[in-house]
Amino acid sequence: MIFRIMMSSSLLILGASSRAAAFSALAGGLSPVSIDLFADADLAARCPVSVARDYPAGLVAAARNATDGPWMYTGGLENRPDLVEQISAHRALYGNPGDVLRRVRDPWSVRHALVAAGLMVPDLQRAPHRLEFHGRWLRKPLRSSGGGGIGFWTSAAIEPRPQDDGHYFQQYIEGRACAAIYLAAARHARLVGTTEQILLANDDGSPGFRYAGSIGPLPADARRDQALAHLGQVLAEEFRLRGLFGVDFIDDGHDVWPVEVNPRYTASVEVLERSLGFSAVGEHVVACRDGQLPGAEALHRGTTRWQAKQILYADGDAMISDAFTADALAANRGATLPAVADIPRPGTTVKTGQPVMTIFAGAETREVAMDHLAERALFWRERLALCHTAPAVLS
Repeated sequence: MIFRIMMSSSLLILGASSRAAAFSALAGGLSPVSIDLFADADLAARCPVSVARDYPAGLVAAARNATDGPWMYTGGLENRPDLVEQISAHRALYGNPGDVLRRVRDPWSVRHALVAAGLMVPDLQRAPHRLEFHGRWLRKPLRSSGGGGIGFWTSAAIEPRPQDDGHYFQQYIEGRACAAIYLAAARHARLVGTTEQILLANDDGSPGFRYAGSIGPLPADARRDQALAHLGQVLAEEFRLRGLFGVDFIDDGHDVWPVEVNPRYTASVEVLERSLGFSAVGEHVVACRDGQLPGAEALHRGTTRWQAKQILYADGDAMISDAFTADALAANRGATLPAVADIPRPGTTVKTGQPVMTIFAGAETREVAMDHLAERALFWRERLALCHTAPAVLS
């Protein structure tokens, strides 16, 4: 694959997890240096990476001590505009600055802009006592990431208060949970592709909202894609977004309902990269640095096969063994695309419910891709079970 040549190849990547963005940067001819919470074994094998201390506040000092060059952030830091500004005072930012984050991560600002543009948007409320009881509502953290902390609101669960600090309430929309990925530059946006989200169900089998993976790209659909193209353009123009950004949305079969804007490289991006054969971070750098958007040919170099990813969450406390890490690294040996990623280092402690690694599968149809994903998840879950240990060991 041939990607656009980067004038400055060094790129510092910061966030809770940097592996996917770093691999994308490598595919784009860049030289990433990463600081995140995990410093996973597969990432450490391919580029310099260190574990963030005192996350996220400690990233400011870590960035000052890192190699020179521009930087970008991944998941979690979109909720820290002050921190983004502190780091950007000392190095160029390839991404959305703090003033943009404050506006685009405000659900009311986004809703106002989209309603004014004639788009469908779920209703919002700040306080539970104002909710309409004939519908269903979600209680969402203002600083959400990956669906954590989102749940259905019930009057029995929360005492009515004038305002529920740190949370807001969003109308629940029935439909398929999806994500759209865009590139933005010079107040214009290009829809890169769409994926379906895999969400982790609750223990009782009821719908959950925690992100557990993606599958895509979704086949072209004129109704959906026209609405999404309009949505992305409104967001890029109103909030002056630049580079990669994602929008989580619900497709109810008739309308597209945006539920959250993620102004960064998102978890579903690499599903599109694996299928379409491009470097999202490479294009992100060009969009941020040069104010240019790629042509359609730059984003469709691959096979357009279905690609799926799933995050394997621990169903018991575990300490990662040498054998588990070695087997996972061996699974990728000689492969063009990794079969597994975010491989934990030996000795890593993982508690119940925490992410362990990422599993991939590809096929010509959605059904076969999902079947392969389930088989591989079972395979690695059985090997993870060999690492399970008593909870007291990890406390």
